[in-house]
Amino acid sequence: MSNSQTAEQLQLGGVDDVTQLTSRRSKKRSRVWEFFKELPDEGKAICIYCQSKLSYHQGIGVSHFKRHILAGCHEFPSDIDRNAIFPVSDPVVDARFVVDPTVFPVSDPIVDARFVVDPAVTRDFMTKFWISANIAFRKIENVFFKKMMKSAHPSLHVHGRKTLKKDCLAVYDEEKKKIENSLANSGSHVSFTTDMWTSIQELGYICLTAHYIDEEFNLHMHTISFKSVPYPHNATAIHSTIMDCLYDWDLSNKAFAFTLDNATSNTAAVNKLKAKLWTDKPFGGEDLHVKCTTHILNLVVQDGMDTIKDATEPVRDVVKHVNSSGPRLQTFNLLPEMSGHEPKKRLKLDVPRRWNSTYSMLEEALKFKVALTSYADVQNIQGPTVEEWSLAERVCNFLKNFADATKVLSMHKFPTAHRYLEEIWGIRELLVDDKYTSDDFLKELCKDMKAKFDKYWDQPNKVLLVASLLNPRYKIALLKFCWTEAYGEEVAEQRVADVRKWFKEYYEYYECMVQSSSQGSNINSSHEVGGSANMPSTLTGKHKLELGFALFKQQYRPNHSRRSEVDIYLEDSLVPLSEGETVDVLKWWKRNAENYPVLAKMARDFLAIPLSSVASESTFSIASMIIDKHGSSLNPETAEGLICSKDWLKEYLSDDDDDTDDD
Repeated sequence: MSNSQTAEQLQLGGVDDVTQLTSRRSKKRSRVWEFFKELPDEGKAICIYCQSKLSYHQGIGVSHFKRHILAGCHEFPSDIDRNAIFPVSDPVVDARFVVDPTVFPVSDPIVDARFVVDPAVTRDFMTKFWISANIAFRKIENVFFKKMMKSAHPSLHVHGRKTLKKDCLAVYDEEKKKIENSLANSGSHVSFTTDMWTSIQELGYICLTAHYIDEEFNLHMHTISFKSVPYPHNATAIHSTIMDCLYDWDLSNKAFAFTLDNATSNTAAVNKLKAKLWTDKPFGGEDLHVKCTTHILNLVVQDGMDTIKDATEPVRDVVKHVNSSGPRLQTFNLLPEMSGHEPKKRLKLDVPRRWNSTYSMLEEALKFKVALTSYADVQNIQGPTVEEWSLAERVCNFLKNFADATKVLSMHKFPTAHRYLEEIWGIRELLVDDKYTSDDFLKELCKDMKAKFDKYWDQPNKVLLVASLLNPRYKIALLKFCWTEAYGEEVAEQRVADVRKWFKEYYEYYECMVQSSSQGSNINSSHEVGGSANMPSTLTGKHKLELGFALFKQQYRPNHSRRSEVDIYLEDSLVPLSEGETVDVLKWWKRNAENYPVLAKMARDFLAIPLSSVASESTFSIASMIIDKHGSSLNPETAEGLICSKDWLKEYLSDDDDDTDDD
């Protein structure tokens, strides 16, 4: 009999027989004692055929003896049917199976292959694998997949595509409840990013991603909705879809800022949201619509790209020539100048109207400047001249500043709101820098970009300026410095005073909220996080005690020394850092929450505001893999379940988990 046949037939006998021994002379009833002899002095038993010794003492099970008889004993008489010794009489037996190591290699076939399989656990992991790997439901009916599962264990029954779909949606429901509980117990507002996407089915979808910081100052981000939007995709449809989602998740009373791109329909939709969600917020929530900073930055840069085409077109032409055919690419890779470099499958070529792709093209082309010049000579084509390469290098160095800023503004796993001022003002400083404005080639580019910059950012967003003040490295000092440099001391003082007033108004709003929460009472809708008068405090007892005590300490001072948290925080010294070093803003606020209880709660809301809608946009790349030509028949509800579940399952993966192959 072959190994594979044996593997399919061998099964371990019933549930563990525990030898019933009341004394050394008690009768051993299990059939294993027909093949083993006890060695009392050694605490072992010996196989009568191969003389292997296995541990044993009174009262323990003998299932390891059974495994030895069924597969471990190499001297077992061939005329005895091992399978007949322990007949199958219990469903649990089906979950114990000797795996053929030629099919599934194990480090020790005698030990590792004897594993109690739980079909329910296997089915759960298989469902989650299906979701995370973007596999079409129909693939589960593949005949070789079924054979593989059966060869692993006969109890692993493979269901059809309909059952798999139900299992996937059950995972969605289960994980959704966990996130709902997390949101309900966070004790903070929730900010959102959202964007529109059109599928291969020509259906419009809107993605809504929630961002919030919990009581332990951990930032969370979850894709909570991927809804189909009815046509036409105007402001009314967008507003209605977002509100349906907020009601579904019970978040309408916790909604804080929304980050969207600059589309007209988005602006109109947020204006509708404002009337429903933010009437109780300071300033009527007028600045809780955060325009995506990377989208605006893209508009600022792209507006001036036509002025630098003399630097980009010669490089683009030679790169395009290399990529145009396999033989030309091979010629490029075989050039002596390419020795020491990995052969290129393709050089980066930019996409019109996307400045970041132009930057990537220039960056790589400059790396292979010598090789590309040599290639142009070999192919007898016009390549970039020395002067054109010089222009390309100056443009590339200039655009690098914007590429670096975009990376910071696009981060969504870390807070970004507190870095708004330093990043945006850093761009402004670049556009007025003599190094670039005195460059005959770049000065027009700087001029065009500065005009666009002033259009969008001359009047900064109140909420983001408040968030910038919550950066303990700069507080209000950086704001004062930037505006003094730009507008002079008098104008700067007035603007700084305005920001300080906004900061205090938000502080007073949160002070009422924290005081009410620390008293454990239901709080008025104008002051509660959720805005619902009937919603009890979600703060834990210990956290409420800590908040209450922190407030008590502040109030229990002589009147002449009593100052508000705002005054103490802004007047305290800045956090000292070395050049290039950054402060972990969440850890800082967690450490200082007792000193600034109101501002710490305020920080949890403001620091969770994303500066970019990239979190929602990145979901579209996942959606395009799920709703592809093979999954185009998915209904919108199933598509939402798969897309959201895939995002939520990332919570279970560590940094070391990797989906890539080990080849």
